[in-house]
Amino acid sequence: MKKMDTKGLMNEMGGAFAVSWLIFGATLWTDGAGSATEEMGMGLASLGGMFALMVAWMAFNGAHILPPITWMNIMTSDDMSDTDMWMNNGLKLVAQVVGAALAIVLMAEVLEWDMVTYAQAYPDGQGDWEFDAMAVAGLVVAGAILGHISSKVDNDWAMPVAVMAMAGMVNFESAADMASMLMNETGDFMAVTLPWILDGAFVGVGAFLAGWIDDNL
Repeated sequence: MKKMDTKGLMNEMGGAFAVSWLIFGATLWTDGAGSATEEMGMGLASLGGMFALMVAWMAFNGAHILPPITWMNIMTSDDMSDTDMWMNNGLKLVAQVVGAALAIVLMAEVLEWDMVTYAQAYPDGQGDWEFDAMAVAGLVVAGAILGHISSKVDNDWAMPVAVMAMAGMVNFESAADMASMLMNETGDFMAVTLPWILDGAFVGVGAFLAGWIDDNL
């Protein structure tokens, strides 16, 4: 068994922390609970978010930061039976959740932002994950595009631009969703965990298919 990549996991945690704080941000109450809300954070579907993501990927060299990117790396592995590959990437996914949780702590406790909590945003909980063929197809297509760009375009701008373009189709914030849910001790474990795993896996399948088609044309 290979030695655990501690530096790589710290990069994942640091990258997820930075992206969760600066890009994903939080929803704040403007004048106490129940008042109007405002969004803090640049958002991935913005030029600012794109630039911030590019800088994060450069600063935390080798980090995936976003769960769908980790799943693309898993599904395009040369050896899907490699237990070390699964372990290392699984730890990366966990590190991303930890980094996002630390960002939530910073925003809520250190900066004392009056954040809308998970329980306030979903007082009745979230509905169970349900299979939607069109949504799954969209994730697979998005993964194919992202995978092709990642493997074929040698440019630091390419993937941040692609992520910005796909932000409305792929939930790149799933690690932050997991962190928020876990820190609020809600009963939505499966409703949040399944999209965190399955949506990323479908994106990874798309990346695998893109590579397979390219190799066999």
